[in-house]
Amino acid sequence: MKKILVILTGGTIGSRIEEHIINVSDKSPYQLLAMYEEEYGVENFDVIQPINVLSENMTPDLWLQLFRAIKKIDVNNYDGIIVTHGSDTLSYTAAFMGMLFHDMPVPVVLVASNYPLGQKGSNGLSNFANAVCLIREHIVRGVFVVYQDNAGINQVYLATRITEADPLCDQFGDFAKIPFGIMENGHLKINESEFLPTLSQVNERCGKEFEIPCELSGNVLAIRPYPGLDYSMFDLSKKPVAVLHYLYHSATACANSENKGYEMLSFAEKCKESGIDFYTASHKSPEGNRYVTGDALLKAGVTPLYNISFEAAYAKIVLGYHQKNKVIGGKLQKDIYFETVGAKNMLNL
Repeated sequence: MKKILVILTGGTIGSRIEEHIINVSDKSPYQLLAMYEEEYGVENFDVIQPINVLSENMTPDLWLQLFRAIKKIDVNNYDGIIVTHGSDTLSYTAAFMGMLFHDMPVPVVLVASNYPLGQKGSNGLSNFANAVCLIREHIVRGVFVVYQDNAGINQVYLATRITEADPLCDQFGDFAKIPFGIMENGHLKINESEFLPTLSQVNERCGKEFEIPCELSGNVLAIRPYPGLDYSMFDLSKKPVAVLHYLYHSATACANSENKGYEMLSFAEKCKESGIDFYTASHKSPEGNRYVTGDALLKAGVTPLYNISFEAAYAKIVLGYHQKNKVIGGKLQKDIYFETVGAKNMLNL
């Protein structure tokens, strides 16, 4: 039995409370390992800590430090890798890692905690223990998130499908509305759905589209729509390399030319004139009916991304534009690690 590599990055799972303030410290990350040993016995871990931050403070530079640390690892020495992470930006880091490391021969599992370890109701130790079980089963490879929900179910998410936790109940979602599986009595139970890959499809996904870039910046502008969004407030003088405009659930945004300042088409045209590539997501199937407003977006020449979460679309564009040979335009529509949801997509492996 090989070791498991634990990569500590901070977050609530690596924090402690002092005078009602939750913050990371140098000592608290190792509390998790001590608690695991006390509860479950001695496990064969190697531990590294490339960064130590609350995840809301995650930046492209810190992502790059984490990715480079993983790249240096000789995975042949391990049965798997566990990355402890804060919950606020967990879904973003997971999306990046799913696209970068899904070809690893061992599972990579991200875990977080809803509350600091030792606090009543904290699920951090359970998430970590189930990640260990997932790795020790030796039945799956790829990149996943293990997180226990408020009903006590240990959900297993594909890294490119998990969506941001809600601010009221702190519950993560799945873009396909059904996670890959659950951990039950220490064993992986895979959910069956036409919108999910099978175990064999996950294990066979080896193609690698993205390499870890030499540098990673925040020069992709990502926008979510809301009523009253005034596009004239966006200053394009810094000239982002690309814009990702997420859409309402009907694959629409304001496209009424009478709504001066509020309609997206003029902004998209302004970006085009400035040489800024413009992506919209999440579009539904290109076949079938669509709203006139959604149709107007496509006729305006934007590049659509289909059936994809905001986090996965953002990660895909950022990585694509930071490759030595840029992966841009229609190439970004290629499915990398099951981020594009749909039964047809499962056949496109």
